[in-house]
Amino acid sequence: MTIYDKARMGLPIDDCLIIDEHCHMGTFASQYCRDAGSAQSLIAIMDRMGVDLALVSHSMALTADFVMGNDLVARAAERYPGRFLGYCTVNPLYPDELKRELARCFENSVFRAIKLHPYAHQRPMSYKHYRPAYEFAAERGVFVMSHTYTEEDVEATDRLASEFPGVIFIMGHTGGEGYKIEKALDVINKHDNVYGDIAVSQSWEGGVEWYCREVGSKKILFGTDMPFMTPTATLALVAMAKIGDDEKRDIFGGNMQRILKGSAERGS
Repeated sequence: MTIYDKARMGLPIDDCLIIDEHCHMGTFASQYCRDAGSAQSLIAIMDRMGVDLALVSHSMALTADFVMGNDLVARAAERYPGRFLGYCTVNPLYPDELKRELARCFENSVFRAIKLHPYAHQRPMSYKHYRPAYEFAAERGVFVMSHTYTEEDVEATDRLASEFPGVIFIMGHTGGEGYKIEKALDVINKHDNVYGDIAVSQSWEGGVEWYCREVGSKKILFGTDMPFMTPTATLALVAMAKIGDDEKRDIFGGNMQRILKGSAERGS
């Protein structure tokens, strides 16, 4: 049975590794989150869809307290071993605490990457107090995932990927919409160390096919932005796309598995 067939029948895609690299826990002021975005509710959705693993940040880390938010991620990962890996979210408005938090988080093996959110923290990726995060990533062999929804941040990713060629940069939302996505795909094509995901707020038929035509299936990652977005719709974008099952397997989990393995090897 093909991936398309399983999706049409409403069955979990349980014969294909699925890693959701763009998830959140907790609530956010402008978003409805079922069951307050609890870890338990995410696990229930993941099981229903056949998602094996999710990389998560906590909304608390994007708003009031990034240290507490990271602690909540660690607790969830420890409660559900093998189902969650954590993003260490840092806030550039607190530069001294940012450095301490990076060192603290990566003493815990559940944290595998750095999460930046220029929109929530109101500073672009090029902001000077983000720089220690990039330097830490280069030193420790971890990757950086950033909310990338402005042309400025797409262009910053281009510059940073050249400056830090050993760091993998994931553009969460891949520019977000329209012309910004087109520019983001150009940046992905330009750099071996830049990837995009499909967690876009405005999805359209043929979007995944377009990404694959432009950059190939090995540079695109599966991310749903749940619980802010309906994850089943994002799953369907890939499962029912007019691409081969091998390409779907790349996007669903093969690419992220390769990034995680490479990151672990560089950090060892």
